[in-house]
Amino acid sequence: MINVVVFDVDGTLRMPNHPLELDVVKGIHRLLRYDKQVSLVSGKNVVYLFGLAEGIGIPNPLVAGENGAVIFRPLEKTEIVYPVSDETANSLDYVMSFLKQQFKDDIWSPQNRCGRTAFVRPGLPVDRVYDAALGFIERHRITNVYALPHWDAVDILPWGLDKGVFIEYLEEIGYLPEEVIAVGDALNDIPMLEAAGHSITFEYSSDEVKAVAGTVVREIYEAFEVIKELIEAGEGGTSPGSKNL
Repeated sequence: MINVVVFDVDGTLRMPNHPLELDVVKGIHRLLRYDKQVSLVSGKNVVYLFGLAEGIGIPNPLVAGENGAVIFRPLEKTEIVYPVSDETANSLDYVMSFLKQQFKDDIWSPQNRCGRTAFVRPGLPVDRVYDAALGFIERHRITNVYALPHWDAVDILPWGLDKGVFIEYLEEIGYLPEEVIAVGDALNDIPMLEAAGHSITFEYSSDEVKAVAGTVVREIYEAFEVIKELIEAGEGGTSPGSKNL
């Protein structure tokens, strides 16, 4: 039986530089009729994710920001922040200090709790920032952090803290992996897709992501249909219209 559906945001629920489509919100609402936990997991911070989830209309939205390193529990209004050692924090700051020195006002960094993010201003290719970060990490033989590119930013992250941590957390609170569907499109979604019992990605995802996903679909609306089928298969074909919700 499926009890949790976990969505990445950018590249999954919305395309880069595009707002969330109304039909995507409607698709999530249709899933909510099955009375399942719907969660958002992203590289963005939990404040943004919680606001987005509430705006969509997800009840009691359990969300995880900073690639799973910070989890917000809405009922208790508490955060779970996975610890980063002083040595790792120093490495994160060291790399970010280099990037700020290198690119100055062309990047900006939010106040993350665990990892560091360099958002790229228009006109500066993300690949340049990523290559600079990667080269710096390799030259200085920094082994406790890594760089991860996105369409609008470069994350500098501690090894061992990733979106798979959120799936592990779901296990800690009583959900088995086979009860979880994870949907994502990017490299930072791979640990989540590997850890969940069911995983969905897209034809436009990279080969590395498609290699670990259980199902590859064309776009998010097809993913909604696959999720619906998995939920109903686990409940003997019961549709939400026949449940007392």
